[in-house]
Amino acid sequence: MSERTQKVEQVLRREIAALLLRGELRDPRLQPIAAISITGVKVSPDLSSARVFVDALPGQVDLKKVLAGLNAGAGVLRAAVGRSVRLKRTPSLRFEADESIASGTAVEVLLAQIAADAKAQASAEADATGGPTDDAAPDPDED
Repeated sequence: MSERTQKVEQVLRREIAALLLRGELRDPRLQPIAAISITGVKVSPDLSSARVFVDALPGQVDLKKVLAGLNAGAGVLRAAVGRSVRLKRTPSLRFEADESIASGTAVEVLLAQIAADAKAQASAEADATGGPTDDAAPDPDED
């Protein structure tokens, strides 16, 4: 990925988030706006299109409705971005759910479960042998 592409992604992410906070889209599906996060942007190599990744606080808003509202207003946001950001061509915007946060949380849960299982297994083995085996080893300094 080129440095220019990365800069465009950063600028688009900041600008789209700012436009949403300023109320550029007045879609009721986007309320409360504070519960919605623009987590990332990936632009195509020719900068003609951008995938905008969105996440929302669970229980506050329905992410499917938020995505529907954002995609319905993508043209309005694209025009607003075009007015405020100097690019030869403003990329078309497509909003998608950011699955990375949910995936990361699932991995953390699995790792915690593995650690708990390993601890339980070690405890069960220690109970079966009559205690920890490290205490029964002779001290190498005693000679």
